Amino acid sequence: QLQQDLQQQPQQEMSVQQKAADDNEAKFVKVVLADTEDVWTKLFSNMGKTYTKPTLVLFRDATTSGCGNASSSSGPFHCPVDHDVYIDLSFAQELKEKFNASGDFAMAYVVAHEVGHHVQYLLGITQKMERIQQQVSETEYNKYSVRLELQADFYAGVWAHYDQQMKNVID
Repeated sequence: QLQQDLQQQPQQEMSVQQKAADDNEAKFVKVVLADTEDVWTKLFSNMGKTYTKPTLVLFRDATTSGCGNASSSSGPFHCPVDHDVYIDLSFAQELKEKFNASGDFAMAYVVAHEVGHHVQYLLGITQKMERIQQQVSETEYNKYSVRLELQADFYAGVWAHYDQQMKNVID
């Protein structure tokens, strides 16, 4: 169920080095996604549930999703409409240059965070949030939205814990 489309905007020609970096980043992201699938499949099974794997969409600069258009300024995201995880490969470079977050774990954590949003959808949390949004003020909903992001962070940590237990991947 892995969508391996790398959508690129034609207006910018990439150098050979950029293409190679994107290829390496794409391979890494796919490995991380596979690891998240292993962990969440096991955890859902332990709860008596079935984990439905998200589709991965890799892009650079801009893309269109079931949730509308997105640019690199929106960063990686999960779209609950099409259940896809969208990863802008330029974000890996931004992590290193803008946020000084080098190393593989930073990007792996980003992927796991977006998968965490997918887990929220599968557990019905996203749908509950949509109902809450209809009932409270924007200010009040923003508090819930922050909690949703923190929970996705927590789920990324759950993934890291169980991935380490299962595969001993963290150096």
